[in-house]
Amino acid sequence: MRVLLWVIRALAVLLLIRLVVNALMGRRRRAPAARQPRPPQERSLGELVRDPNCGTYVAKAVAIVAGSGDNARYFCSVKCRDEHERA
Repeated sequence: MRVLLWVIRALAVLLLIRLVVNALMGRRRRAPAARQPRPPQERSLGELVRDPNCGTYVAKAVAIVAGSGDNARYFCSVKCRDEHERA
C-alpha cells in the first residue's frame, strides 16, 4: 500500500513539474484553428473566383461561367457546374 501511495505522489510531482516548465517555456496547447480555404496569391491570370460547388479558387479568365450579370457563377470544371445545377 505504501508503494502505491509513493508512486501516486511521484506522478503528481512529475505532473506539477511538467505544468510549471510548460508555463515558463510558453508551450501552451492551442486549439486548432477552423480550416477555411484561403484564396491563393493572384497570378498573371487576374482575379480569382471561388467555385460554389467544391470551393476551389480558379482564375476568372479560365473559369466555366453559368448565368450572366449579377447571377453569374464561376466553376472550375464542367463536372462541378453540372453537380451544382443538379442540386
